[in-house]
Amino acid sequence: MPRRSADALDAALARIDSSELTELTRELVRIPSVVRPGDPSATEAEAARYVERWLRAEGLPLEVHEVAPGRPNVLAWLGDAGAGRSLLLEGHTDVVTEGDPAEWTHPPFAAEVVDGRIYGRGAADMKSGLAAAMIATAALRRSGARLGGRLVVGALVDEEGDMLGARHLCTTPLGRGLDAAIICEPEQNEICLEQRGVVWARVAIHGRMAHGAMPEAGVNPIGAVAALLAEVPALERRLRRLCARSRYLRPPTVTPTVVQAPGQGIGQSNVIPSTARLTLDVRLTPGPDGAAVAAEIDAACGRAMARAPGAAIAWEPANGFRLATRVERSEPLVRAVAAAVRQATGRAPRWGGVPGSTDGTILRTTLGIPIVTLGPGNRLIPHQVDEYVEIAEVLEAARIYVAAALNFLTP
Repeated sequence: MPRRSADALDAALARIDSSELTELTRELVRIPSVVRPGDPSATEAEAARYVERWLRAEGLPLEVHEVAPGRPNVLAWLGDAGAGRSLLLEGHTDVVTEGDPAEWTHPPFAAEVVDGRIYGRGAADMKSGLAAAMIATAALRRSGARLGGRLVVGALVDEEGDMLGARHLCTTPLGRGLDAAIICEPEQNEICLEQRGVVWARVAIHGRMAHGAMPEAGVNPIGAVAALLAEVPALERRLRRLCARSRYLRPPTVTPTVVQAPGQGIGQSNVIPSTARLTLDVRLTPGPDGAAVAAEIDAACGRAMARAPGAAIAWEPANGFRLATRVERSEPLVRAVAAAVRQATGRAPRWGGVPGSTDGTILRTTLGIPIVTLGPGNRLIPHQVDEYVEIAEVLEAARIYVAAALNFLTP
């Protein structure tokens, strides 16, 4: 690394304050940004306003994009893209439900610090990653680092739902100008080059209503549900043959997550329903396109219909296809991040894969840009009670983001 770049890195790293980073993370966790459908006050708005105020106080130019009522993306930047590159540090402001607070050892929105950990809903997923990205950007500004491009920090909405924030970003000039992104999700600060894809196959099954005492007069859709469930293991095996094997990801899985009959209305003990619903959570590794995956699900539905005469089975991909993504180690972004891990931590990088789907899936498939997922937090702890993040990991992530930005953007 040239001496000038080493000096810039040392100056920026010196402006990362662990206490400030810890308190920023705690402040974000204290904001219960759980999105509750039907409650217009339960959105990411308060968390987004906090992020906006903090970034404005840092003197960063920013834009606020209202993606949906009460659901704003906040995007700030440092430097000017010009003829250089544009790198995004991406986080999201929504968190999943806390469930029953009585099940928590530490109150879900108290952000208590115990034995070097911050506890609370969103501590790992992903208020800490967002805080690390904000502090990293501020540290570069405070140090006076000269970037040969633009560093964007994005706090997006709806990652836990339909990824509306990421989809909207892809339609904006800032989004279309991006060359690469680091997704700050909890991955134990491993460099994750692959993400599993997901298709939520929402299945509608139609039969014919009848009296429970005279089942021969109707067509019971519940039998078709059973037939389709029996097809799940074979569907999973076919998808595993279709997808590429991954060093870092579990093989494809097909998991029933919703079974409901009747599909709408109120069930009665003596009535054969006319409809039923079923949802299959289909997880994929890189390889097939949407058409190939859809063909396998179509075939499974066809075989189930053959085993349940008279029933009609149709499905649709709820929220579309989020196919698995992969980037190669030869990508300039990957080389920049790998070098950053060594510079910021003194250790060799650890490599991994993302077991779920993130906003990076949308950025990769829509914009075609390379993404790396790297952030603080145990990948197994999100969505659980007593969610936590190690403060040392948050600090390490902020340092890695600073070094990666300098590596990728410094001319």
